Amino acid sequence: MDKKISKYLLIIAVIVAGLLIAGSLIFIGQKRASSVSPEIISAELAGEKTINFINKTMLPEGMEASLIDISEESGIYKIHLKIDGEEYTSYVTRDGKILFPQEGIKIEEEVPAPEEQAQVMETPQGNYSDEKLEALAKCLADKGAKFYGTPTCPWCSKQRELFGQAAKYLPYVDCMEKMEECEAAEVGGVPDWRFQDGTQKLGMQPIEELARLSGCEL
Repeated sequence: MDKKISKYLLIIAVIVAGLLIAGSLIFIGQKRASSVSPEIISAELAGEKTINFINKTMLPEGMEASLIDISEESGIYKIHLKIDGEEYTSYVTRDGKILFPQEGIKIEEEVPAPEEQAQVMETPQGNYSDEKLEALAKCLADKGAKFYGTPTCPWCSKQRELFGQAAKYLPYVDCMEKMEECEAAEVGGVPDWRFQDGTQKLGMQPIEELARLSGCEL
C-alpha cells in the first residue's frame, strides 16, 4: 500500500480530538455505563488489548503500534502510543471493550479494516442513475433498514456520498441527535447498518450489498 494512503487511513483510524471525546463518542459507552457497572480491568491489560486490536484490524501490513504509556483520565484510560515513528493519543473504556479512535468501536466485534472500507469508498456509482439511487434509498427505508451514524464519522459521510442527491432519502439515524435510540439499539461503532431480518453490517457498504441485504432492486 502506498505510504501516503497508509498515513491517511492511519489518521482517520487513530487520532482523537478532545472535542469529539466530549461530544459524539461518549454516548456510545459512557451513558450505558451509568446503568451497568462495567468490569474494570487494569490499565496495563487495557493497553495491551488495545494495541493488539489496533495492530490486528486497523493498520496496513508492515506497520505496527506500540504502547508508550497509559493513564486514567475522566473515567476512561488515555493511551499514548507510537505508530511508524509518530506518536498518537487514543482512549479506551476501563472495561477494555470500547476504543475511541475517532468513533466508538466495540473491540469484541469484528469491524471492517480501513483498507476494506477504502475499497468501498473508491467504488463508483457505476451505471446507477439518480432515479435508481433514489429508489434504492427509499426502498431501504420502506424495508425497515436503519443506517446509524454521526456527523463526525468520515465513513458515514462517504456512505452518503455514494448515493449523491438521493442520500436525503436514506433511513439515516444521527446518533448525536438521537442518543437514546442509538443506545437502545446498542450501537457500538458507526457506520452501523441494521436490516429487518436482524442482519447487522458494520462499516461502509457497497450499493449492491445494501440492495442484496434489504431485498431491494437496483
